[in-house]
Amino acid sequence: MLKVSNMDAYYGQSKVLEDISIEIKDGEFVTIIGANGAGKSTIMKCLMGIHNPSRGSIIYKGEDIAGMNAWERAEHGIGYIPEGRRVFSKMTVEENLLVGAYTVKDKIKIKRNLERCYEIFPRLKERRNQKSKTMSGGEQQMLAISRALMIEPELLLIDEISMGLMPLLVTHSINLIKKLHKEGMTVLLVEQNAKKALEASDRGYVLETGRITMEDSSSLLKENEAVIKAYLGA
Repeated sequence: MLKVSNMDAYYGQSKVLEDISIEIKDGEFVTIIGANGAGKSTIMKCLMGIHNPSRGSIIYKGEDIAGMNAWERAEHGIGYIPEGRRVFSKMTVEENLLVGAYTVKDKIKIKRNLERCYEIFPRLKERRNQKSKTMSGGEQQMLAISRALMIEPELLLIDEISMGLMPLLVTHSINLIKKLHKEGMTVLLVEQNAKKALEASDRGYVLETGRITMEDSSSLLKENEAVIKAYLGA
């Protein structure tokens, strides 16, 4: 479904990604783990069209999307849950969700997806007319996930879903993503909580200072001594 080859990225004169190559097959759940500042979020921004790589190709379903705008990638079925949730604070819950569906022209589909989000997160339905800035971090994460689901994405990009959440809410969020994956959604999760990410995913990549240093099944990465020492707290 997605193949990234030899991607470099800069912020000004600073090189933050070097020769990144990753591949995600249709229906897979893949994770990229790494320390804070390793470049995980930059990879996601490049995939979504928020940041332009200086080199490399991004092939999605056989088409090079490197030159596409972010909204065009959304139209092609790529959903994005950004780091830090990034809800529109002055908008209500429902307004946030409808913004997530701005590329969808079918009003029946929008209504169906809205009801699906409310079914997944009943609390959002209860607070549909509440301004999102007044909600807790966990509720905002529910909203960020639901907003991405409004386009019925084929590929879901998730940037640091655990950030700022208490452990119980992290587990709840990860379990929801696992459920979406079981229903057929392809998922790429970048995550600092390596233990949770590797438990949920099929395969994983390790990112260190802008370079992929390891790739394997998640089960084998969990048993790798270097991964255990660096990321799993042993």
